[in-house]
Amino acid sequence: MRKCKESMTPGYRKCGYLKVGRNVLKAFFSGDGEQSRLAAVWLCVQTFAYFSEGVVCLNDFSYVCRPGEWVTSFTEIAGLTGLCRKSVKRCLERLEKNLFLQVKDLDSYKLIVLMNYEQQVVIKRDTANNPTDLPPAGTEGGDGFFDAINNFYTHQNGQKGAVN
Repeated sequence: MRKCKESMTPGYRKCGYLKVGRNVLKAFFSGDGEQSRLAAVWLCVQTFAYFSEGVVCLNDFSYVCRPGEWVTSFTEIAGLTGLCRKSVKRCLERLEKNLFLQVKDLDSYKLIVLMNYEQQVVIKRDTANNPTDLPPAGTEGGDGFFDAINNFYTHQNGQKGAVN
């Protein structure tokens, strides 16, 4: 199953970023065990959810996955988070109950669907049709820190991104 779905995961292209709320990070680093486990599972699912449509080859059949979906198993999530399968299952049930995601059975795998994934995805601006309205870096009146961050994430003059 690994080779077929490899090109649909963010790690394959090694670019981009994940928008994570401060409250999720606080829960992850808090001393509260239950909150920390929930945050770990939520971060894992967000990290490995597919960002593009593609075919996932399972043992007996293929499944067309859409953005915001992830075909996995409790064992795989347990290995990624360091939790036991029982804790992973309990956390996923709780996240499903609070409408963060849906868990569906797919043969011996689980299909995890992030709720409102399409609303979370940032649409890239087409610079060929829309001229950029951001001031050039280093201009007076611009905030230096934000200009530096903006230049770090935008591609200028056909140059490849600086993020590994």
